[in-house]
Amino acid sequence: MRTLTIILSFLILNSIGCTQEKSNEEKKTLSGSSPITEFNKEVITGANYIQKEAEFIKPAFEGLQYYFSVTNNECSYEFLVNDIPVFSFDDEAAVLYPVCINPYISKSGKQSFTYRLYPKKSDTDSAKQLADATSIKIKLVGRNESDRINAYKNEKHIFSHKSATKADGKTFIASGKDFYEYTITFDAEVPYTIHDDTDSEDLRKLDQKLLLAKTEKAYHYYWELIRDEKINDYARLGFRSDIDEVLSLYMDKETLKAKREDEKEFFLFPGFKIKPMENYRMKLYGNGKIVCLEQTNEDRKFLKRSPIWGEIKSQYEEPNIYFYKLYLYIPKGKDTFRILYKSAGFDDNPFF
Repeated sequence: MRTLTIILSFLILNSIGCTQEKSNEEKKTLSGSSPITEFNKEVITGANYIQKEAEFIKPAFEGLQYYFSVTNNECSYEFLVNDIPVFSFDDEAAVLYPVCINPYISKSGKQSFTYRLYPKKSDTDSAKQLADATSIKIKLVGRNESDRINAYKNEKHIFSHKSATKADGKTFIASGKDFYEYTITFDAEVPYTIHDDTDSEDLRKLDQKLLLAKTEKAYHYYWELIRDEKINDYARLGFRSDIDEVLSLYMDKETLKAKREDEKEFFLFPGFKIKPMENYRMKLYGNGKIVCLEQTNEDRKFLKRSPIWGEIKSQYEEPNIYFYKLYLYIPKGKDTFRILYKSAGFDDNPFF
C-alpha cells in the first residue's frame, strides 16, 4: 500500500473568483443544515470536479517555486510558513528532498519561516532535553521550473541559516532546554493571489468554548461524509482549496488528473475503515485565522495528527494508518466554516 502514490493536497488559501452570489449549498448552510460552506459558482460533483479544476490551469507560468532543504543533528523538528505547519518529523533525520512551500505563500511580499526544535526521539529512547551538539541548517531557494533544463542552475538563493551557538561557538544556544523556536523573514514574488487573511475572522477573539464546539461539529460532519463515501460533498467542499493548489503549484493537466484520481481512489477504497474521533484538542494557526483539531495521543504515530483517520488494508498487506487533515477558517461577516486546506496521507508521511 505504501507504494501507492501518497496524496499531498497542500494547504491552499481561498479568494479566487469570489462572488457576491451565494451558491444554493451555501444558502442551505447558512440556514443551519451544514457547519461547512462552499461558494462555488457552478455545481461541483465527484464526476466533474477534475474537469472543472483544469479550467483554472494557467499556461506557462513564469513564477518561482520556493523550496527549502535541511540538515540537522541531535533533534526532531517542525517547520511553519506564515504560522502554518508545513513539515514535521519526530525522529533525528534530515529532510531528504527539497520541500515546496508555495501553497503556504498566499501573495507576494513578506513571508515568515519558523522552525521548532525538540529533543531527538526514537522508538526505543527519547531525550528529555536538547543536546549540546544540536544544530540545524536551512536553505531556501526559488526555481523557475517552466525551464526544467536550467531550473537548478539558475535557481535564486533566498536565504541560508544556521542555528546559533553559545559563546564557545560549539554548544547549541538552547542546550538543556526542551524546546527552541526561531523565525526568519524573507520576501517572495509569486504571480498569484490565493488568500488575504484580512478577509478572515480572527478566531482568537471568539469565545474559545463555543469555537471548540463549532469546530467539533464541522469535523464530525467531514468525518461522516468520509465514512459514507460522499464523494460529491467531498469534491464540492474542497473545490476552492483545490483550485488554489492548482494555481500555487503551477500544475499542468497531467499532474492535476493524476493527483485527483489517486485522491478519489483512496477516498472510495473499500478497504478503508474509519475510526472514531477521540483524544484531540483545538489548535489555532495562521496568526489566529485558522483552526483545526489535533490528536493528543502520545503515541508517535498519532501525536498532533488529525483525529479523522482510519486503517487501509489490502488483500495481502497489514493495515496502514491513513489521516485526513482539515484546516478551517471563517470569512469575515460569516458564521460558518470554509475549508482552507485539506490533505490526506499515511502515518509515515511528515506532511501529516
